[in-house]
Amino acid sequence: MTEDTEIMQAVSEDSADSVTETEPTVRTRSHSKPKSGIAGWLGGLSTPVRWTVIIGVAVAGLLLISVGADAAFSAGRVHPGVKVAGIAVGGMTRAEAAAAIDSGTKPLLDRPVKVTIEASSWDITAAQVGASIDASALAETAYGIGRTGGFGGVVGARITAWLGRENIAAVVTADEVLVSTVLGDIDADVSVPAVDASVEVSGTDVRLIADKGGEGVDHSVARELILKAFVLENRDIELTLVPQAASIREEGARAAYDDALRMVSGPLKLVYDKKTWEVSAKTIGGWLAFRSAGATASAEASSGTLECYLDSAEVSATVVPLVKEVGKVAKDASFKVASGKVTIVPAQDGLGLDAEDLADRLMVALAGTGERTAELPMQRVEAAITTDDAKAMGISTRLSTYTTSYSAGNAPRVNNIHVLADALDGTLVAPGEVFSFNGAIGQRTAEKGYQEANAIVNGVLVPQLGGGICQMGTTVFNAVFFSGLPVVERHNHSLYISHYPKGRDATVSWGGPDFKFRNDTENWILVATAYTSSTVTVSLYGTETGYKVTYNTGPFTNTVAYKVREIKDATLPKGTKVVDEKGVSGRTVVVTRKVTLNGKVVREDTFKSVYKASEEVVRIGTKETKPSTPSTSSP
Repeated sequence: MTEDTEIMQAVSEDSADSVTETEPTVRTRSHSKPKSGIAGWLGGLSTPVRWTVIIGVAVAGLLLISVGADAAFSAGRVHPGVKVAGIAVGGMTRAEAAAAIDSGTKPLLDRPVKVTIEASSWDITAAQVGASIDASALAETAYGIGRTGGFGGVVGARITAWLGRENIAAVVTADEVLVSTVLGDIDADVSVPAVDASVEVSGTDVRLIADKGGEGVDHSVARELILKAFVLENRDIELTLVPQAASIREEGARAAYDDALRMVSGPLKLVYDKKTWEVSAKTIGGWLAFRSAGATASAEASSGTLECYLDSAEVSATVVPLVKEVGKVAKDASFKVASGKVTIVPAQDGLGLDAEDLADRLMVALAGTGERTAELPMQRVEAAITTDDAKAMGISTRLSTYTTSYSAGNAPRVNNIHVLADALDGTLVAPGEVFSFNGAIGQRTAEKGYQEANAIVNGVLVPQLGGGICQMGTTVFNAVFFSGLPVVERHNHSLYISHYPKGRDATVSWGGPDFKFRNDTENWILVATAYTSSTVTVSLYGTETGYKVTYNTGPFTNTVAYKVREIKDATLPKGTKVVDEKGVSGRTVVVTRKVTLNGKVVREDTFKSVYKASEEVVRIGTKETKPSTPSTSSP
C-alpha cells in the first residue's frame, strides 16, 4: 500500500467565514478501501458524537463490570446496605438475616398496645391476639433486593441499597380467631347493639316494633391499627364507635305484621272425615312465630325481611290432643317367651297427624282471603321396630336361663325386684353392643315405683331406695355366665351372702358398680324376665351359638374371723345376750369359667371375689333383779 503525504491547514470551526493560517499538519491518507463495521460506523460520526458514544459505551461497560462484581461479592447473601425494621442485614446469608430479624424484632412484641374508646381502655398484648413477625419471610424479601425486576430494577435496587435507603418494614400477623375474640370482648363492653324490627303477638293483639340503630367497633379498622402499632414507638390507639344499622328495618317487617293481623282475625275450623273442631283466634296467636327471610333492597340500604310462619311444635301441642280420638299410636313388634320358646308379636302401624303438612295447610287457610278451614292431614305411622325387623334379628333360641330365690315376706324388697324385672324385660342387645345393667334400668327412683329396702352399703346393711337390685344383678350375671357370652364388668358384694351362688354374686348401684356383658354374636339378644312372689328368672334368647360352658368353684381362702362388739343394755336382765347383727367372716373365693366352641377354647375367665368381715353386734343385759323374800306369819 502506498501513502501520500500532504500538508493541510486546519480550518477553525469557530468561524465559518474566516480562515486563519496555522502550523502545517502532516496527515497520512491511505489508498485502501473504507473501513466497515463499528469502526466504520464510528468513523462516519462527527467527532463530538463519536466521543459521546465511546464514553457511554465505556460507562456502560464499567457499570456492567461493577454490577457483576457487586453480584459476585453478594452471592448467596443479602445485598449490602439492606435493612429490615432498621436492623442491618446486608452481607448476611438468609439464615443469618432471619436470626438477626427474629432477635431484633422480638422486643417489639413485648409491649402491649393500648386501645382507647371514649372513657374505656384496654391493653392488648401480642399473646392475646397471637401476634408474630415472620423473620424467615422478611429475610427472603431482603435477599430478593437487587435480584429481581430486570437489569434496570436490579441496578436501581442495588444503588438504593448502597446508599442505605432500602429499609423493609416489619409485618405483624395474628391469629384471626384470637383477634376476633379480643375485638368481640371490646365490642361487648362498649357497643350498643342494633335492634331489629319485630312483631309481637299477645292473643289477638299484634304490634309492629320499630328497629333501632346501634354503634360498635369497626373490626377491620381496629385489627389493622392494632397490628401496625406493635412495630411503632407510640402504641396508643384511639377508636371511635361507628353506626350499625339493624339487620331488619321496619319496612322489612311490615309484611309479616300484616300477615299476623290476618291470621288472628277470626277462628279456624279443622275437618277430618265427618268430624270438625274449632280453634279460637287467641289460640292461633300462640302458633305464630317470626324469622328472617333474606334481604331486600330498601330506600336506605339492603336490609332483611321478617317472615311470619306457624310453629309446627306449637301447632302439634294444640291440635294433637284436640284430635286424639282419630289418631292411633303405633306398636313395635315384640317377643313373647313361654316354656323356653320365643315367638314374635307383630307390629301395628299407627295413624298420626302430619304436623309439617298441617302447618302449610293452616298458612294457606289463615293468610289467605278464603274460607278459614283446613283438613287434617293424617298419615300412617310405621312402628319403630317392624315385624320384618324383628324377624331379621334372629332371636329364635334360648341361650341360657337362671333363677334365684328370696323371702316373700319382705314386701318392699319383693316390690323392687318385680319393678326391676319389668324394666329389664324385653331389653334388646344389638350385635357387638355392650349391655349395661345401670344403662338398661336407669336410676332407681320413687317415681318409678321403687321402695326402701335393706341393701349393703360400704359393708353395712342399711335401708335404701331400690333395695333388692343386687338380687337382679346376680340373676343376670348367672344367666350370662352360663350363656358363654363375654363378661365386661362384674363386682362381688362387699359381704358374703350365703343364699347366692358361691363366688357368683354381682352387686350393682346407680353411680357405682355396674354389670356389663358383650353380645359377641352376629344377631340380636333378647333379655326376658319372669317372677313369682319368691323367685325371679332371667333368660337370654338369640341365635344358637354352640358355646359349651364348664366351670370350677374353688375353696374359701384367706378367711378372716369377724369381731364381736358388745353393747350394754339396761333394759335386758343381767346376763342376757341378744344378737342384733350376725357377724360374717371375711373370705376369698375364685370361680373359673371355660367356654368352648366345637371343642376349641373360646375364652377362659377368672372371677375372684374378696369379701370383707362384718362384725357381730351383741346386746348384753345389765338390769339387776331383786331376790324374792319369803312371807312370814305373826305369832
